[in-house]
Amino acid sequence: AGCIELLQRYNIEISGKDCVVLGRSNIVGMPVAALLQSCNGTVTVCHSRTANIPEVVKRADIVVAAIGKAEFVRGDWLKPGAVVI
Repeated sequence: AGCIELLQRYNIEISGKDCVVLGRSNIVGMPVAALLQSCNGTVTVCHSRTANIPEVVKRADIVVAAIGKAEFVRGDWLKPGAVVI
């Protein structure tokens, strides 16, 4: 809920946006994905076996890094204006 609260406080529109969640844990990844879906975001969940993660992230308007690795997401993976948590 903290990620959604951040997006809402900064007036980031979720509805209709491509959202990528990196990580599928039951603690963070999947609940965040479900919350983004409930806000009408189009959600893709990536995990350690996902092929071409940089290409998936490049399409995202909103990226939630819940993968448990510092500095996993690189700046050149992001499209201009993407929101990263």
